[in-house]
Amino acid sequence: MTWIRTWEGVIEKDWLDKLDHVNFLIYQRIADFASVEVWRRAKAGVASESNLQFVMTETYVRYLRELRLDAPVVIFTSVIASDTKRFHLFHRLESAGNLVCTVETLNLCFDLATRRAAPFTANISSYFASCGSPPDEVFPQLSISQRPSRS
Repeated sequence: MTWIRTWEGVIEKDWLDKLDHVNFLIYQRIADFASVEVWRRAKAGVASESNLQFVMTETYVRYLRELRLDAPVVIFTSVIASDTKRFHLFHRLESAGNLVCTVETLNLCFDLATRRAAPFTANISSYFASCGSPPDEVFPQLSISQRPSRS
């Protein structure tokens, strides 16, 4: 699988700052909408997974061009990697066919009942496994692999 269309909308008035500029954090906020959609699809409405949510543990945002009021935005997402309880997403934010920003996130499955990290259910693991390899043009800056310890 390559890109998944995960969100679309337009830039809203309340997303602009005092200079009528879309603040850097809004780009990340818009990407969050796409992350929520990926998680919704991964859970696929299974009631036994209602206590499972995800938390973002790390992010990398690359701003390329400005968005303006009422600009259309489409987000395409790729699942870069996953393990037993983490997943790595790469979002492409586009407007009128132009790449405006990329947002990478590392995410952790979280059980609201125990307030701890939790392993994926079989359903969630299957969803992420079905996403296949990321597109060749993606060069992630983040990784879910173990980092070397400082000794």
